Amino acid sequence: MEIKTNRSRETINARVVPPPDKARLARKKAGRKLGNNHIAGRRFVTVLKTLGKVGAFLLLLVFMLSIFVYSFTSEKFNLRKVTVYGCKELDHRNIEKIIRRDFPENILRIDLPKLKKRLEKETWAKEIEIRRVLPSDLIIYVQERVPSVIFEMNNELMIADKDGILLGRYEPRFGKLDVPVLKGLMGEDAESYCLYQEENTGRIQQALFMLSEIESGLPQHTQRISEVDVSDRENLKVLLVDDTAELYLGEKDYLKRFRTFINNLSEYQKLKIQYDEFASIDMRYDGQIVYRPRRENAE
Repeated sequence: MEIKTNRSRETINARVVPPPDKARLARKKAGRKLGNNHIAGRRFVTVLKTLGKVGAFLLLLVFMLSIFVYSFTSEKFNLRKVTVYGCKELDHRNIEKIIRRDFPENILRIDLPKLKKRLEKETWAKEIEIRRVLPSDLIIYVQERVPSVIFEMNNELMIADKDGILLGRYEPRFGKLDVPVLKGLMGEDAESYCLYQEENTGRIQQALFMLSEIESGLPQHTQRISEVDVSDRENLKVLLVDDTAELYLGEKDYLKRFRTFINNLSEYQKLKIQYDEFASIDMRYDGQIVYRPRRENAE
């Protein structure tokens, strides 16, 4: 019995391909969907965390801003009391007046470096230290200048500290300043003196250095000096008590030159008997002393 078919030999010999496994494909697709959902979920959580952090930051910012606004606008922080320590010549009431007049009422708005600079412009104020005491007080510590020199200006005696800062007219309440009177500073009055502040400071400090140097070696003889002329910084001149002759000490070796003069006082006294008065005694030359009699007596 023969069975015939219409399929060709190629068809018969062709490889039979089984149908796709639908269940496997379904599992792969399901896995991909689950993976995508997991990534999307993690991204969503990350976004939520970021939003939470931003929200917390914004809340903190708003809170801090509200505190800032409250602090700088609330009457609770308005200046109530100013306490000043260290005033002797300065008037503490004037210091408080300056603060209340020229600076904000709220103490948190007061620029402390600016206030310090302003108060140190006052004549007697050398250094100012300021402390805030919340909510409404200020404490001011004052270091005043100390009178160190007396000098003559426009036929008046004035006082200054060691930095050459003019403090005002000399008054008996300052007591006795055991220092010679300085002459030769620049300026006819307080205003013009301040115009030459740097130069005057230099002259005063040079005179104080000279006196200190002499004091270090001949403390018992510094009381003999009544005046110091600083008009020529290359040649400081001193005037002795009960004498009219200027002693020229130059610009250095003050102790050495003054000591030489003291060691030759007996010679000077003999010359005074002969010439009566001298205009100057020049100590600037090593190994010799130059005495210059007054012109009228020399003739």
